[in-house]
Order: sequence, then C-alpha cells, then structure tokens
Amino acid sequence: MKVIKTTALALMALLISATVVAGHHEKGEGPQLAAKPGQIMIVYYWPCADADTGLTLIKEMIAYERDASPHPYSAAPAIHSDGALVSVDVHSSAESMEKAVAWQEADAAWQAQFAKMAAACGSADDLSVNVLTMQ
Repeated sequence: MKVIKTTALALMALLISATVVAGHHEKGEGPQLAAKPGQIMIVYYWPCADADTGLTLIKEMIAYERDASPHPYSAAPAIHSDGALVSVDVHSSAESMEKAVAWQEADAAWQAQFAKMAAACGSADDLSVNVLTMQ
C-alpha cells in the first residue's frame, strides 16, 4: 500500500509540475508584440503576376538577408487577402533600417534576387512600401 501511495504522489507531483511549466494557466500569455516602441516596421506590398514563384523568391531573399546582412532585422513573408505578396520587416531603429537599406542597395547578390522578384511579379513599379515608427 505504501508503494502505491508513493507512486501516486510522485505521479501527481509530476503532473502538477508539468502543468505549471506549461504555463497554460498564467495570465498575459499570448502573442508577442509585433514590434516595440521605437522600432521601425516596414510593410512591402507587391501585386505579383506569378505569386507562387514570387513567394518562393521572397523566402529565399529573406533567408539570404538573415545570413548575409551585417545589420540584423527580422522579416516575414505573407500573402495579402487580394493575393499580393507582402513582407513585413522589423528594424531595431531608424538608423539600423537606413544601414540595412544601404547594404541592400550595395549588395550585388541581394540586387540579383530583387531583379528575379521583379521579373516574376511583372514590375518593381508596382511595389509599395509603408514605413511605420512603432509607438
């Protein structure tokens, strides 16, 4: 009987520990902020003639940026409800964003990837950019 009680108590302790560690009961758990005050969020919107190829290319571009950019920032691809390609970039500051953009303009590999995107989507003239300063 003692073994059964000890085993039952140990099992209950493990289950309670697992519940606490899981944090399901804690208030305030949920999605993180998209960006913090002072950060810069850029939303790129690009209607694309070949959205499937465009999405593949934008994912490749984001992977390249993540590995090659000397000015780190986050970027995530999306598809707008109207089918356009979207990329959302978050920079730690306006200065960081300016440095990242300057790097993109000077980096031949990034420019080549951008040219592929323009060819897949139809025209870079259709690309719109919204820059937001988070509050």
